[in-house]
Amino acid sequence: MQSTRERLRKERRRRRVRLLRFICFCIICAALLAAGWHWVRQPGFAFGSINVEGSDKVTAKDILQISGVQEPVNLFVISPWQVQKALTHDVRFEKADVSYSWPGVMRVKITERRPAVYLACSYNGYAKVDYTGVVMEVSDGIKDANAPVLSGIVTGNIYFGDRIGEKQVLLIVEFLSQLDRDTVAHISEIAVDQQNNVKFYLQYGYPILLGDVYKIMDKLNLFVTVFNEIKAKNIQAEFIDLTFTKPYIKLKQ
Repeated sequence: MQSTRERLRKERRRRRVRLLRFICFCIICAALLAAGWHWVRQPGFAFGSINVEGSDKVTAKDILQISGVQEPVNLFVISPWQVQKALTHDVRFEKADVSYSWPGVMRVKITERRPAVYLACSYNGYAKVDYTGVVMEVSDGIKDANAPVLSGIVTGNIYFGDRIGEKQVLLIVEFLSQLDRDTVAHISEIAVDQQNNVKFYLQYGYPILLGDVYKIMDKLNLFVTVFNEIKAKNIQAEFIDLTFTKPYIKLKQ
């Protein structure tokens, strides 16, 4: 018959054996995981796909180049935060979002910058400015009609990626950002005079007077209401004045 001391010794021995087996099992699992992780990150291993939405300027191949890897696509070696950081710092894009969806798809959603106005700058050039005041392009002329011309304000020597500093310009592009695309498409020119009064020249051939550019946001709802009313009507006007509480339409004689 075993003594109490012998039973305790055997129990401690069994515990040590179980602990040793558990440690060996953990070491083997860790080694297998490390080997598997190393294997899936090898060149030539393919896993998953990349889906780019919202832009035709970036392809899945561009995403691989940003990540510093080569084809085929292997999501195990592509860093989503690195991709998002690179795209966010790309001046061509307003914002970017990178996420995963099942099964094994990296979704890259990009919002491209859209031109809001053309603004005259130094050396007889023109800057294409987006709705946040960022310069998308600087050229020696206006090459398309994708945005209205902003006259009466000339900015300094600016470059691609700079942000406009003139408060009047920032207020105007903020105003335009609140309009739908169809409304903006009907604006051919925006003029600011020396008293900082602003006019929107429409493709219909007459301007809409909005008054002080520093108070332009106060006229947003009134402008939208009046524009929607005249859009479907053939109004022969000299101008529409929104500087007062009620709009005034000066008809052609």
